Amino acid sequence: MLAAMLKSPGNLTMENVEVPQPGPGEVLLKVDACALCGTDKRVLAGEKPVSVPIIGHEIAGTVTAVGPGVAASIKVGGRYAVQTVIGCGDCPMCKISRENLCEKGFTAIGYAYNGGFSESMLMPKNAVDQGCLIPIPAGMDAEVGTLLEPLSCGINGLRDIPLEDMRHVVVIGAGVIGVLNGLIARARGAKRVSIFNRSQDKLDVIAKLDLPFDDLINMSKTDPDAWIKEQTGGRGVDCVIVSASVKSLGSLGMGWLARNGHLSLFAGMPKSDSIEPIDLNLIHYRELHLHGANSSVRRDYLEALRFLDSGKINGKSLITHRFPLQEFAQAVKVQNDSRSGALKVIIKP
Repeated sequence: MLAAMLKSPGNLTMENVEVPQPGPGEVLLKVDACALCGTDKRVLAGEKPVSVPIIGHEIAGTVTAVGPGVAASIKVGGRYAVQTVIGCGDCPMCKISRENLCEKGFTAIGYAYNGGFSESMLMPKNAVDQGCLIPIPAGMDAEVGTLLEPLSCGINGLRDIPLEDMRHVVVIGAGVIGVLNGLIARARGAKRVSIFNRSQDKLDVIAKLDLPFDDLINMSKTDPDAWIKEQTGGRGVDCVIVSASVKSLGSLGMGWLARNGHLSLFAGMPKSDSIEPIDLNLIHYRELHLHGANSSVRRDYLEALRFLDSGKINGKSLITHRFPLQEFAQAVKVQNDSRSGALKVIIKP
């Protein structure tokens, strides 16, 4: 089979390798589609280590073989999206199906196990046993199926925020993760959703795709503090979602919140530089709520599936580019080029 093999940071080659054969409890998938993610960019640049040569974790595929002992419900021909996170199965968080908070540290498809930038991939036994194969409907395009993973992460990060009751939500960051968070807020009932970004390119992509947002604000041309004050009569917004890895945005967004407001720190910060001063009295006197976000679990994938299958979120509208596996290097270039008009780039082996 053909696979994109990571030899070293920035050094990736296309190779023909043996098709893996499923052992006891394992499942072989034909990869129908695998999307490029911002984390893949960090892996390829050597900023995030992996222990396997084949990356890719936003995956939809079809079962082509099953090993001994696999549940009878998983059959050849079944179509699935892949849940990325695999927990230890023993710690208190895993016992309540919160493998994303595994106390021993979760492992992941595309990081500790070969991923989806190949014609076929093997689902390990621990992933199969955990339920990491998420069935997708016969009528759902595999391209849309790849969106379950990033959408599920947004669903997890926003789960404890009462978006249904909110008048105004601001998302900082106009990449695909910011867009998905904004779409979740809209789908759950937020009345006004505004996207902020420091450059115009991504905002132009969103405008061209006619996504259902009320405001697209270029922070380098519009004073965001003044805009928030004017638009809200000085009271602030109900929720700010930080989807860009810039640590100063956390304290900036906190200052935009109305009383009883919610701040979602969706984006992780560089581990070498993650400390940012904040005014704790803002939290105290305004009774603010802070939320973290760390990947997702099966319940989030199933909710993502309902959003996409029902049409509450139009997944097809987010996919701007498609490439065969042989053109993986070109796909990465397009994803990384802010002038390319790319939002979601799909590899179709």
